[in-house]
Amino acid sequence: MLLNIICLGVAFFTVTTVGSIANIFLFTFYMSNAFAEHKISFLTLIFIQLTLVNSTVLISKGVPQTLYGLGWNNFLDAVGCKVVFYIRRVSMGLSISLTCLLSTIQAITISPDNSRWTKLKIRARQHTTASCLFCWIFNLLIEIPIPVNSRGPKRSSNFTNAFDNIFCTSEHIMAFYLIMTTFRNVLCLGLMVLTSGYMVLLLYKHHQHVQYIWSNKLSPKKNPEIKVTQTILLLMSTFVSFYLLDLILTLFLSYFDQKSAWMLSSAIFLSLCFPTISPFLLMPRLRRSSSKFWVM
Repeated sequence: MLLNIICLGVAFFTVTTVGSIANIFLFTFYMSNAFAEHKISFLTLIFIQLTLVNSTVLISKGVPQTLYGLGWNNFLDAVGCKVVFYIRRVSMGLSISLTCLLSTIQAITISPDNSRWTKLKIRARQHTTASCLFCWIFNLLIEIPIPVNSRGPKRSSNFTNAFDNIFCTSEHIMAFYLIMTTFRNVLCLGLMVLTSGYMVLLLYKHHQHVQYIWSNKLSPKKNPEIKVTQTILLLMSTFVSFYLLDLILTLFLSYFDQKSAWMLSSAIFLSLCFPTISPFLLMPRLRRSSSKFWVM
């Protein structure tokens, strides 16, 4: 068991370090381009926040697990538990909210050019900043019960409910909090699935159009929005896949195996996979030929 904990500690250290460096690199890249161009697009605005949120998720989750793997069991006091878990929950909420916002706005952006969609495109881009601000305020407010109910440090290896952790415990979480967070997650996940399906349909129609052009021996124009949409779709599918796997494992822990520190650590590790992988999905689009599109 000790060897397993040490291995998890090394794994958490590796994932946290690699993921944090990659996200910080992307954050610096997007910020420098935004300052250089003296303007910022809705894509760049959301990507800047996503890289920041992903870094926060990795640090707030990965660092405590790494310390635990090194043998530091009670390194958080009561105040530390409240702060760390509040930051962790807010960051996780912002991750799913901003990813959903990214998928929704991109689906609107690549929609057909007609009078109805044109007005919606303009409104979507104009209200991107307000939408991001709403995501931040909403998640900061609904996660308030976490620091209020967090208690620590943990004195026992037994887990009494689904909100217990290796390091800290928490009292009963109010039903309103569970309803709001569940509603947020289901809504965001549903919108991501719907918008992703819509974008796949549009890409399929575009592919058919390109095939028609080739059959008539014409040269099709390269559309940078198509490449961006493909990247965002890959980002969405990765997020949804890891989210569902994490949800399944969390439900298993809640109902069948609440006392397993190894399983709980495995669930936390799984939740760090998307923040670590996501910057590497975006990096291929950082070539100079396409970088201007990201920041227009």
